[in-house]
Amino acid sequence: MSRRTERPLTTALGWRLPWWLLDIGPVVFIFLVGSAALASKHVVGDTSHGALFIGLVIATVALLLRHRAPLLVLGLTLVLEMALGWGPVALFPVLLAVFNVAEYTDRTIVIVATVVTSVATILTLVIHHTQITAGIVVSRLVVIGLAVAVALYLRARADFINGLKERAERLERERELLADRAVGDERVRIARELHDVVAHNVSLMVVQAQALAATGAQDSQKETLGHVADLGREALSEMHRMLGVLRPQNGGEPEFEPQPGVRDLPTLIERTRQAGLETTLSVEGAARELPAAVDLSVYRIVQEALTNVIRHAHAQQATVTLGYAPDTLEVTVLDDGSGPNGDQGQGGHGLVGMRERVTLFGGELETGQRTYGNGYRVRALIPTR
Repeated sequence: MSRRTERPLTTALGWRLPWWLLDIGPVVFIFLVGSAALASKHVVGDTSHGALFIGLVIATVALLLRHRAPLLVLGLTLVLEMALGWGPVALFPVLLAVFNVAEYTDRTIVIVATVVTSVATILTLVIHHTQITAGIVVSRLVVIGLAVAVALYLRARADFINGLKERAERLERERELLADRAVGDERVRIARELHDVVAHNVSLMVVQAQALAATGAQDSQKETLGHVADLGREALSEMHRMLGVLRPQNGGEPEFEPQPGVRDLPTLIERTRQAGLETTLSVEGAARELPAAVDLSVYRIVQEALTNVIRHAHAQQATVTLGYAPDTLEVTVLDDGSGPNGDQGQGGHGLVGMRERVTLFGGELETGQRTYGNGYRVRALIPTR
């Protein structure tokens, strides 16, 4: 295992300690405790101080490599424990080694390692103590069990936290994919609607060119007008071919109803009132004829905004304002609701559609809570020239 890999301890407890402190710190602590115990000269048993110190050095050096070879290090510390038999020098390295095995290896190996460690500890007592009490045996086994239990708890909690992180990352990726799909679907919808607008205008251009060539044009102009009409018909043919790609593949027929526009907003407002939302429409500035694409987009933006108010905002009233300026049109939809108008987290894509329509004309879209009072505000600034 790489030293720089996040350990179960750091994941489970949320600590962000340096890797070297977690790897070297416990080993230094064991070495200092063992050295202090040897310096006190209260050694029980027949093992010399020199042998105990050499065993302590070997154990601490081996523990520095415990992440690379956990089972080998555990085996070495158990051999030293049975050879030395003195708790402060022999037992502490064993506890850290078995903790490391329980933290990183498979469950079956953990069980076997725990049993082997318990047996080796009891054999150590048999080898180095003339009198063995049940209290001593139980205390050693409890300490080993606690070391293994703590390691397994940290490991299980770390696995749970990592699972939550992976799930959150997966959900975030899915959300991004859904958002990208929503943008693509909305662009297709906009393209289909604008196709109808452009096709209508091109058709008028072809008809007018043919009429002019047939009635009052000079001979020198008839060829040019005929060429214009041919180009228009070719453009219509290509646009209809493109429309066949953009139309839904469910057998549905193309719609031939005229596309809605600003002139249809009063009807939309009335339908919104019938749905239970008191809605008003106000116009600021001198109203004028808008380009067909802008006219359609304004209607769709207001439609999406009011739909979001009804579905998500829990509002009683809404206000739609059209502000005409020389080069722009400002569309504002305000509500007095307590919930979000934006459809994030609700499975809808109304804001996506509004943003795509505004971006199409190089405009600006602002959405969010109102700066005064309760409710939500949608503001779209669309160039009209």
